[in-house]
Amino acid sequence: MIDIKIFQVEKGFCSAIEFSHHMTILIDCGLGRKFKPAEYIWHRQCKYLDYLILPAYSNDHLQGFSDLVTQSFQHYIPIHFLVYNPILNPEQISTIKPFPLPSVNSLYNPIGNNKNIEVEGLKLTFFWNENKVFGTEYSLGLVTFLEYADIKIIFPSDLDNAGWNNLLQSYEFRHKLEKVNIFVASSHGEEKGYCREIFNYCKPEIIIVSNKDNKPLNPRMKELYNGHAKGSIVGVSDNNQRLYSTYEDGGIKISKYLDRLKHISTQHKGNLSPYLDNYI
Repeated sequence: MIDIKIFQVEKGFCSAIEFSHHMTILIDCGLGRKFKPAEYIWHRQCKYLDYLILPAYSNDHLQGFSDLVTQSFQHYIPIHFLVYNPILNPEQISTIKPFPLPSVNSLYNPIGNNKNIEVEGLKLTFFWNENKVFGTEYSLGLVTFLEYADIKIIFPSDLDNAGWNNLLQSYEFRHKLEKVNIFVASSHGEEKGYCREIFNYCKPEIIIVSNKDNKPLNPRMKELYNGHAKGSIVGVSDNNQRLYSTYEDGGIKISKYLDRLKHISTQHKGNLSPYLDNYI
C-alpha cells in the first residue's frame, strides 16, 4: 500500500511518498498557508524521515528546510538520507538564513555514481545536468522518476527548457520518459519549464500542476498540457480527468492498494485535510 501526495503549497513544491508502516519520503519542502513540511512529519507521527529529496535550490523551494532540520535535532526525528544534485555541495544549496550547515554536512547523499534507490518495491531514479555553468540555476534541478507497480511518475522540479533539452541527449533519460504515465509539470506549469520535445517520448495519462502563489494556470499552458495528457482507463480518475492542478483541485493523492488500479483523489472533491488524510 502506497500513497503519493502532492500538497497544496504557495511557495515551491512538496510531495510525500507514504507507506502504511510509516516509512516516508519527502520530495521538496515548499510551504503553504495551511501546510508546512515539518508539521506534516509531526502529524504523521514519523519516528524518522527516511529520505528528504531536495530537487530545486531557489528560496521558495527551500522555505521549509530549516524547520525540518531543526525539528530533526530538537525532537529527535532524524533524517536518514538527504538527496540532492551531487555536483552541488551543501553550501551551494541555499542562501536562506539561518541555515544549519553543520547539520546538513553530516547528512549522507546516497546518489552519485548510482542513480537509483530501491526500497519496498519502489524504485526512484535520478537525473541531473552535470555542468555547473550550463544554462541557469533551474537547469541544475534534480529530476526524479518514481516507479511502483502501475504508477510511473516524473517529478522534474523547476527544470527549464535548456535543462530538458540537455537531458534529452541521454538514451536512458528518453527511455524513462517513455514509461511515464503521470507527469508533474516543471516550474508550476509556467512557460519557462515547458519543453515540447519531451512529449515526443512521454505520453502521459495524467498531468499534474502545482500552482505557484495559488494562481491559476496560464490559459495557453493549460491548453497545451491538456492536449498532452491522453487520459486513463475507467477507475483511475473521476470523469476521466486528465489535467489536475492544486489551484483547482487542492492537494492531489495517488494511491495504490494491493493489486487494484492506481487511483487519484483530490482534496476538494474528496473532502481531505491539508495533509490529504480523511477528516476524522
